[in-house]
Amino acid sequence: MTDRIIYDVAIVGYGPAGITAGIYAARKRLKTVLVGELPGGEVINSGEIENWPGESVTDGVSLANKLTKHLKEHDDQVEIIQDKVVEIIKSGNAFILNRVGGEKIEAKTVIYAAGRHPRKLGIPGEEKFKNLGVTYCATCDAPLFGGKDVAVVGGGNTGAEAVIMLQKIAKKIYFLHLDNKLAADLVLVEIIEGDDKVKIILGAKTLEIKGKTMVESLEYEDVKSGERSSLAVKGIFVNIGAVPNTEPIKKLVELDKYGAVKADRYGITSQDGFFAAGDVTDIRDAQIVVAAGHGSSAALSAGGYLARSSS
Repeated sequence: MTDRIIYDVAIVGYGPAGITAGIYAARKRLKTVLVGELPGGEVINSGEIENWPGESVTDGVSLANKLTKHLKEHDDQVEIIQDKVVEIIKSGNAFILNRVGGEKIEAKTVIYAAGRHPRKLGIPGEEKFKNLGVTYCATCDAPLFGGKDVAVVGGGNTGAEAVIMLQKIAKKIYFLHLDNKLAADLVLVEIIEGDDKVKIILGAKTLEIKGKTMVESLEYEDVKSGERSSLAVKGIFVNIGAVPNTEPIKKLVELDKYGAVKADRYGITSQDGFFAAGDVTDIRDAQIVVAAGHGSSAALSAGGYLARSSS
């Protein structure tokens, strides 16, 4: 019979917020477990990164590897479990984490940093052609569309970064956005504008994805005129935002109207002893550096909470 383990801190999420929280928890000498599926989190799906302090240019894979390597230097203090947490409940003064692949985890505090997942278009054909031309990750799948016509849906930074990546690979890129102005940073828009390979289509509402065995076309409507058009494309990159991964905690803490955890700058939530950090929260800026900073604050808050509880 194994001894019952009660961790000081259970961190859910393997991205910048969770990893930074783990590093800070280790420095506080807290007995910590981190549970997450993807080492480095969604950062690994990023292309070039030019705003991470200390490095003029890096990329998602490189940064994710550096973050995970740093955390593993604290393996004497932080146990890492690659798994998915499906539910967290409060039991007395502790939290119970139910996960897919093994025994339940018990901890005195939780730092929830599970991030977000890509938002879907919700139109006919999207599910049918997922991984058959429809993709949500340009970093992963752009090389598959060399010399082909493709569409990128979503006018924010992620969409613009997908277009920039595809400029070197695809034959023609249609860049569709629902609003009448791109929301991406000007520095990204400037790279795209003026490239004959890219056609920007504003005020475009996507309607349907068609094909036989693979994607063959994308139907869209002009929101002003109501005119319907069709684009002959082999690939569709969906970049319309992300949804917070809060399903496991929806009964535990207060969420905002978008499903994000309500947390202050210290990571404090409506549930005593439960902290949250990064993109899974209602934090204003979804940036890697912001998530990392939020993770450190949540870990410091958890450490302070444990110190007060034991005194």
